[in-house]
Amino acid sequence: MKRKSLLLVALAPLILSYHNARSFTIMPKTDSVKFFVDSATNSEDPEIRMAYGLNIVPPWPDGGSIFVNLPEHLEYMPGTKGIARHHDKRKNVWQLNADSSEARYEVESMTEPGVFFSVKAKARGQLANFEMTITNRSEKILNSIRPMFCYQYNLLKGFPVKFSDNFEHTFIVIKGKLAPVAALTVKNPQAVARMAQVGSCKDEHNWWAEEMGGFIEQRMDAAYTVLTASHDDRKVILHWSPGKNLLTNSAIPCIHADPCIGDLAPGESRTVQGELIFTRVSLAQVLTKFNLK
Repeated sequence: MKRKSLLLVALAPLILSYHNARSFTIMPKTDSVKFFVDSATNSEDPEIRMAYGLNIVPPWPDGGSIFVNLPEHLEYMPGTKGIARHHDKRKNVWQLNADSSEARYEVESMTEPGVFFSVKAKARGQLANFEMTITNRSEKILNSIRPMFCYQYNLLKGFPVKFSDNFEHTFIVIKGKLAPVAALTVKNPQAVARMAQVGSCKDEHNWWAEEMGGFIEQRMDAAYTVLTASHDDRKVILHWSPGKNLLTNSAIPCIHADPCIGDLAPGESRTVQGELIFTRVSLAQVLTKFNLK
């Protein structure tokens, strides 16, 4: 019973994230990636507040946007103790430059004094690069840090809507090949979410998907998640390194390619890097063109 309660608690903010994202304003069309912050993220309602939320506009005419909680959750073990939650009671932390091509922030945890984290985002034509650093200036060891970076695509025009064929359009890399998530075996095919683990990351903590029957036993080569449009050749490629896991949730809908951070002792700092690529190359070309391995 306790596990089921925890599962519902974990799922609730993810679904609420989707409902909040529906109200976000869309920027005008652009020929390169841009960032913006929506004032809706500063809601006084903790179930709607997105303190670390950033919108990413693709380089496609009238393409909509992707909304990312970066992080949605940042926690450590045991007990999933929170370093940061999307509903932290602070104003949206992102600061943008004049032409919306760069965004950044640096803050101290509200729940773990002495723990600092920062993110930099930079647009380069068809893609956005990310860099996150976490620094432990406290006196405790942060064990098995688990980041959850939720990229919500419900506002990305022409991509699968929630509770549709989301998993048919989501791919991961297994044994050097792109595999559609829908074709990978899980205990409960009706589960609304899927997770898979990168083989090289020793920190797992995938009980959320295991409980619902949506965990994929096959190991991923790296944390790459590819999302394809419903009816044309547009694609989104998400990557973080070093990689930990896939998470894709049809109830939002969203994709993750979360990084592997591990333990952080007092005085230590660690940096992980990510990228979000918008492309029209064929699936057959994706592996070689973007070196997905």
